[in-house]
Parts: sequence; C-alpha cells; structure tokens
Amino acid sequence: MMKHTLLSLLILAGISTPALAENNTKHSVGLQIGGGGLDYKGKDTDSQGVAKSYFYYNYKFSHYFSAEVGLVGAEDIDDWECKKNADDEFVCYSDDSDDFEIVADDFDFGSVVVAIRGELPLSKHNSLYGKIGAEFYDYEFGLMREKTIKEDGTGLFAELGWQYRWNNGIGLSASYQFHNVGDLEMKGLNLGISYAF
Repeated sequence: MMKHTLLSLLILAGISTPALAENNTKHSVGLQIGGGGLDYKGKDTDSQGVAKSYFYYNYKFSHYFSAEVGLVGAEDIDDWECKKNADDEFVCYSDDSDDFEIVADDFDFGSVVVAIRGELPLSKHNSLYGKIGAEFYDYEFGLMREKTIKEDGTGLFAELGWQYRWNNGIGLSASYQFHNVGDLEMKGLNLGISYAF
C-alpha cells in the first residue's frame, strides 16, 4: 500500500510539473563580471572606470521565483588621476579626459545582496529574468592614498537579464545591473556563468 501511495505521488508530481521545467533543480551558484560607471551626488564618471564582480547562491522556491544571496565587489580600473594645479586645487582625470568630476583617484565597493529573482521562460533553454532586493553596502573613495569619503548602509539592488542554460546545468547570462546605495548610483553590463544542481 505504501509503495502504491509513493508511486502515485511521484506520478502526480511529474504530471503537475510544467513542460519547460525538465531540469527541476532548486539550487544554483553563479559568478558575474562586468563594468560600468557610477554617479556620486550627481557627479558622473561618464560611464567608465569601474569593474564589478558578483558571486551568488540562488534557491528556487517555485517554477518562476527564487531567493538569492550574493556578494558584490567593485573598484576603479581606469586611470583615475588627480594632480594639484597652480591654485593648489585638485584637478582629476579619467582616461585623459578632464570631465571626471569626482575628486578621487581610488574607489572600492563591497556589499551583501538579498534579492528575489523572477524568471520568464522563452523556450526550453532560454529565459529572461529580473532581480530586485536589498543591498548592505560599504564603499570608499580615496585621494593620494588617503580615504576621503566612506559610507555604509542599506540600498537597492536591481538586475534585468537573459540566460541560456544547457541540460547539464551550466548557464550563461548577460545582464544590466543597477545599485542605488546612499549618495552613489552604480550601473553597468555583466556577463555571467552559473551552475544549477
């Protein structure tokens, strides 16, 4: 009797699973890398100069929704240079452009993300997704090896993207990521790889 009940439950679970969910894994881990720019108090780096990485764990609690936790790291990669002019004021450049309005030659960012991910399957392997959540952040700007601005707190994390996942669980993604953290907004494009198990 017990065997028949278990067999019935397994058959019912198989029938009720949507056709697109052939790979019914609940866990995934991934790594994204990307670049972009930032605005600090309305001062724009002209969308250049910041490299980001994002490592995350994802738990799928329904066919379309997942809970996610992750770690973000970012830092400047272009030549952010500041020199004193004849008036003893700092003039800062990025990639030989003098429209770089932030008086800093160094930037470091770290955060912990807690988010919800929604997924819209387009085919067996393709899907669009969106993420929104809270970001617990800490960042600092430096000038001549001295910290000039340091801030931490809670902000907004959002991401929109496309993903392709093979039957073996490996997936590739491309996305636009946005961080609104205090006086800082950071945005950019990411490429990622993930594994579902």
